[in-house]
Amino acid sequence: MSNDRLELTELAGSALACGTAYGQAFETRMLGFCRQEVTPTKQRLQYAKRCWRHVERMAPTSATFMRGMARGSRLSLEHVTLLSLHEEIHHQPHCTAFAAGGGATRGGKTIVGQNWDWATNLYPWAGLLRLDVQGELKQVTYHYPGLWSSAGVNEAGLSLMWTGGGYFPKVAPVVGMPTYVLIAEILRRRTVDEALDYLRQVKHAGSFIFFLGDASGATTVVEAVPDRLVAESGQVPMCRANHYESADILACAAQVKPSRRETSTLQRASRMGELVAQHDGRISTAVAKRILTDRGTDWPWLHQFPGGRKSHELVGMTVDSLFAVCEDRELWTCRGGRTPGPWQRVRV
Repeated sequence: MSNDRLELTELAGSALACGTAYGQAFETRMLGFCRQEVTPTKQRLQYAKRCWRHVERMAPTSATFMRGMARGSRLSLEHVTLLSLHEEIHHQPHCTAFAAGGGATRGGKTIVGQNWDWATNLYPWAGLLRLDVQGELKQVTYHYPGLWSSAGVNEAGLSLMWTGGGYFPKVAPVVGMPTYVLIAEILRRRTVDEALDYLRQVKHAGSFIFFLGDASGATTVVEAVPDRLVAESGQVPMCRANHYESADILACAAQVKPSRRETSTLQRASRMGELVAQHDGRISTAVAKRILTDRGTDWPWLHQFPGGRKSHELVGMTVDSLFAVCEDRELWTCRGGRTPGPWQRVRV
């Protein structure tokens, strides 16, 4: 583990070979992460087995990669699938994100970014992966052991960042495609439109808010609960934290406006909106860095750190900040902590 840089792993070959190499490289970490985050039980493994059928049918490349992971890590396929269901099983509010393109950015480049907010014990697990699967688009992803594609950008310039959703009240998962496999499959596409077409074809198991951008300047926010999704497209800056804004999603999932006392989602979304509006027309890599590491208001900060909380609120932090510049096919990351940084750039 590094306190200032994420470890970069590079894999190339067939989907099966890359998955096997990933499993071998992260065998011990996958075991530990699985036990810490989604402790296997008979009920959970049965759920994973049922979701695997959706992966096999609608995500064959990811399915092959996961078979390799199982082989390389010597975990069962059900355990590997269970890891990919982390969002559905753990399901705690996390992350703040934005997407900006066209006239909102300097030079018209598309920038999609987020703060990866999770529990403090997730800090040691994160890394970066440069993946070159034969016959597929090359990509750079932010990853956790077994969650090989947690966010990222590909060689076509399509990027995905995201936040969690479906918390107020909690929306129960269903049997379907795991969120982390959806992310991997989206990053096999070339454009926002192709990604949306794919999302509309599959049955997703959980709830999420995806931010998509591509090298053409297209940007979209997708709000989703099981069996329903709504996409908002445009070139204006778009921001979200962990509550939905689509009236359709709010109604079908019986979501309510959360209390400021029980969560910081309203404050974080508001602050992100203020910052992107303040820099509208001038958002660049330098500005994206300032936005994501913002601590310019009273707590709760946009860039979270436990030292800023009241003693009874020590529950999480910004583990990493990350953003992609779609036209440049590059991913920028910055470790969280008391003093964030330095920024690290990896190109596809």
